[in-house]
Amino acid sequence: MRCMKTRISVAMCTYNGQRFLADQLQSLLHQTVLPDELVVCDDQSSDDSVAVVQAFAANASFAVRVFRNSKNLGYIRNFEQAIAHCSGDLVFLCDQDDIWAPRKIEKMRDVFMAEPEVGLVLHDFVRVNAEGGPYDFPEERYGERQLLGSELPDEVRAHGIRPFMLPSPRAWCGCMMAFRREWSGVLLPIYPGKGHDDWILKLLGLLTEVRFVGEPLIQYRMHSSNSNNHEVGRKAWVVFFLKLRKRLHNLRMGYSKKNFYRSILQRIQACGVQVRRPELLEMYRRYV
Repeated sequence: MRCMKTRISVAMCTYNGQRFLADQLQSLLHQTVLPDELVVCDDQSSDDSVAVVQAFAANASFAVRVFRNSKNLGYIRNFEQAIAHCSGDLVFLCDQDDIWAPRKIEKMRDVFMAEPEVGLVLHDFVRVNAEGGPYDFPEERYGERQLLGSELPDEVRAHGIRPFMLPSPRAWCGCMMAFRREWSGVLLPIYPGKGHDDWILKLLGLLTEVRFVGEPLIQYRMHSSNSNNHEVGRKAWVVFFLKLRKRLHNLRMGYSKKNFYRSILQRIQACGVQVRRPELLEMYRRYV
């Protein structure tokens, strides 16, 4: 029997990313296993981000589809539509400013192929500064405990994804995950008041098997323009203002931890998908 090829989509969102975009695009071109398509959704960039992508597309060895938003949607809704446009069996989420290790797609694809029941694969990363050099700032901490990839492989390989599910540590970033597209119908639309990565992780962690690749497969670039790295290279009062503005916005919109988990429970009920880890479901209910 002839095995059908696993098609791979890369969902990339761009917004004023001209400074770093070429490096990321080149790292996709240098993959040992190339994607079948790159879907790029641009969120009304005012720089030459779209032109950079279009120039890349003219000579790329895989299909590149570019969509330009008619208005700025924000990164969550932009990723939502990028995922919706993907046609491959596996969807790799891609930021505009990182650099992928050459075997990232290959290694993650191999996990999916070896274990058909796995729906989500995460991997470790290494931080770099804006210039791609060593990251010299203090390590970030989320809640009481920092999630370090070096601590997780054995635990997560044994289905111990609980460290990712707790409310205090932030989600593993979307640029460090890939999932089977068959889950898109459950994931979309994405809850707007929290990161798309947290939504994907908390939902699929309930419903499918999750694996963690302990090898760093991405250079995660830290700079002041990151959507979630406002502290890098900025003065304390600027960071305080940005956090306060975001907190007030979330309060005005009704975006809270309680509503986030309530939305997850509602989505599961609406989709009628069997829960694989009922103990996590009970934990979510306690947050509501």
